[in-house]
Amino acid sequence: MLSSLAQRVLERPAKGLFLLCLMQVAFWSVLPAMTSRAPTLDVVEMLAWGEHWQLGYYKHPPLPAWIAEAARMMSGEPILGPMVASQLLVALTFVFVFLLGNRLLGARDALIGTALSTGVYYFSWPTPELNHNVVQMPIWAACFWLFAVVLDNPRRLLPWLGLGLAIGVGVYAKYSVVVLYVVLAVWILAEAGLRRALLTRGPWAGAALAVLVALPHLVWLVQTDFMPIAYAEARSARAADSAWRPLRFLLAQLVDHAPMLVPLAFAFLPLLRREREPEQPHTRAPSAAIRFLAIATLAPVLLTAAGAALTGAGLKDMWGAPMFTTSGLFVAALLSRHLVDGVVKRLLAGCTVLLILLPVAFSAQVPVARALGKKPPRNGAPMPAIAGSVTAAWRAATKRPLRYVGGDTWLAGLVAAGSADRPTLVADRDLTYSPWVTREDIARDGLLIVGFPKDPPPSQPGMEPRSIGDVEIPGAGSRPLIIRYAIYPPRPALIP
Repeated sequence: MLSSLAQRVLERPAKGLFLLCLMQVAFWSVLPAMTSRAPTLDVVEMLAWGEHWQLGYYKHPPLPAWIAEAARMMSGEPILGPMVASQLLVALTFVFVFLLGNRLLGARDALIGTALSTGVYYFSWPTPELNHNVVQMPIWAACFWLFAVVLDNPRRLLPWLGLGLAIGVGVYAKYSVVVLYVVLAVWILAEAGLRRALLTRGPWAGAALAVLVALPHLVWLVQTDFMPIAYAEARSARAADSAWRPLRFLLAQLVDHAPMLVPLAFAFLPLLRREREPEQPHTRAPSAAIRFLAIATLAPVLLTAAGAALTGAGLKDMWGAPMFTTSGLFVAALLSRHLVDGVVKRLLAGCTVLLILLPVAFSAQVPVARALGKKPPRNGAPMPAIAGSVTAAWRAATKRPLRYVGGDTWLAGLVAAGSADRPTLVADRDLTYSPWVTREDIARDGLLIVGFPKDPPPSQPGMEPRSIGDVEIPGAGSRPLIIRYAIYPPRPALIP
């Protein structure tokens, strides 16, 4: 059945792309949402920030938070909506990858390369969590596609404007996108045709559009003394990595491509039996296409590792997520001569198996953990019980609705997302990080701080709690979950 389906999509690659995107969105959003009881850590932060529609936040630029809040507004709840939004971003990435592959390799091989992306870890297991890495993916893919269009005719104005627009939007996603911009800038200087194009209006019009699009956020950065940059530098200083960290980062990126071995094994292992007459070799990918994909796939990750090695900056493996939007195409280009019809049908069948089994395995985490009495992953946390219990404790003590909650980001975010009172999260208990909250707001409406018993006693600088207590939440593992809270009641007398 999978082989016949592969034959049909090979005959119409665009329809195959649509089917791939549909399966990605359906399997990686509906199935995880069915077993999830809470948003993941990054999502609760995005939801807490996004409802205030700021031009930036103390950790990151604003686009993922805007998308998360828009998804919650449209879906009416905090779990399925952001998951669907995340998968739509992955599907959009597939579209741009296909467009790039179609330009470089042709529609058939473009579909193969796009399907191979399902074998990259970053396009599967982490994607139910809407965050800045996922939001970057379509931006990187779009930039490489538009750059390929620019390379074909550097004197055309429209592709430069499209590239400038994508670059400007990227500033709102995550600042690590600067790695992509450095790669593109060096590429422009290295290509003779692109260097000559610098004497035309196209590159400069694109650059001007990029600055214009990014300008509101850039102004916000200046007005806040580059708060996210300072925050990132402080965290990097606290978590200094060893000299071996860049090498471990590169090795992690290789491991994250291990799932791709499944469809490749489906495709090529049967050839070892040599039971069939070999088919005619497929046309080899153009050397220019292989060169383009090699640079697009390898240059960003190598630049990141080299920069960390030279500066001593910290590295996180997940930073590689948007850097491999082209790796499936690169593998398809390298193997192009061997992609005869029989191989391709088996390869697409293997990708389909991955696209079904991985979301099923992801979705099974929570019920399996509960059945075994183990601590579930974050998306298995009993958010309704957590939010309802501490909200009830607050209401019993103050006789008022809960308006503001702070403390442990994970717990406070669950309360903000799951409480019927829809309280506002006070990020890291610091009003500097939550400019939508003032001291007068806290004095008028009070503040609830939540944490775990193992943490330092819940407190808020400059304030004394009325009471500190615990609530016990069943169903979070073999042992009940204990949450400690501190109630800081309204103090209207403190309002000037």
